[in-house]
Amino acid sequence: MGKLMKAVQFMNAYDLKYNNIAIPTFQEDEVLIKVHQVGICATDLEIFEGNMVYFQTGQSTFPIIPGHEWSGEIVAIGEAVTDFSVGDRVVGETTLPCGKCARCLQGRYNLCPHRIECGVLAKNGACAEYITYPTHVLHRFSSHVSYEEASLIEPAAVAYRATGKLNIKPNDHVAVMGGGPIGLLAVQMAKVFGANKVTLIDMNETRLQVGKELDADYVINAARGDLLDQVKQVTNNQLFSAMVEATGNTIAIENSLDTLIPGGRLCLIGLCGGKKATINTDLVVANDLELHGSLGSPNVWNTVISLLEDGKINTRRLITHRFALGQFGEALHFMGEKDPSCIKIIVDVG
Repeated sequence: MGKLMKAVQFMNAYDLKYNNIAIPTFQEDEVLIKVHQVGICATDLEIFEGNMVYFQTGQSTFPIIPGHEWSGEIVAIGEAVTDFSVGDRVVGETTLPCGKCARCLQGRYNLCPHRIECGVLAKNGACAEYITYPTHVLHRFSSHVSYEEASLIEPAAVAYRATGKLNIKPNDHVAVMGGGPIGLLAVQMAKVFGANKVTLIDMNETRLQVGKELDADYVINAARGDLLDQVKQVTNNQLFSAMVEATGNTIAIENSLDTLIPGGRLCLIGLCGGKKATINTDLVVANDLELHGSLGSPNVWNTVISLLEDGKINTRRLITHRFALGQFGEALHFMGEKDPSCIKIIVDVG
């Protein structure tokens, strides 16, 4: 191993460099990981464009190496590491908490006020040949799961955690609003949790078709006719008992409450980028609705990895485009063009 590695760096908004930089050094409780695959997320594009909230508030600063959805192999370990070995195939949680504050001690480490976040908040990410990581937020996966499949464990964990908040029951008809990667993973998670029926709602026919392949019972194209009329049609006028809202679109959020039965549950997982949705609070109270927000993926990674290893969820089907690490700028541009065929872009670090 040499002393330098290839890495993508955001030097500032709209300023991307593909550089040779020093391989990072690791502490005694950390490992050095050879990165294999990285998923590109909308957050990466937001950071590149300077719109991501942490960069606007000054919580995070440039330069930074992006990449928080990744998989790799341990190539060296710190002196104090006893629970991982060289050669282990691993993924890492995005949130690296302090482990000492009240929220961490309550298990809500996604809300740690002292946290850093891989590729997002005060820690360089995985769009480089090597990355260092503390072992308390690392997880192994088995050799029969590919590095490509494993690179999407992070969004799968986000989807699992949000869907789990709905307390799904066997007679539930669950809707997923938004057919992006997390929405398509939420369709699968609703089935994992035992939903009777699952309906995917989007305006992109490609994504709706993939939703069908991933076991959605019904799909609704919101661009084709009145949404509520279509919901009544697939629910026999009963509406949905629960919904995961994964668009981050204010209009979609505002419309979602009208599609729920009295006593229905709604989990919001999509961020609106600073825009504010108007919620009919009278409807929330009068219909005794449950509203949840879900941030990140605390305490669920081992479960999600088991689901992937057991073939109960499919991450590979979400991957539509692949780029090399040196083509990261092209990949971001392609994502920004919003090509309707694009669901998930994977970067092969090699």
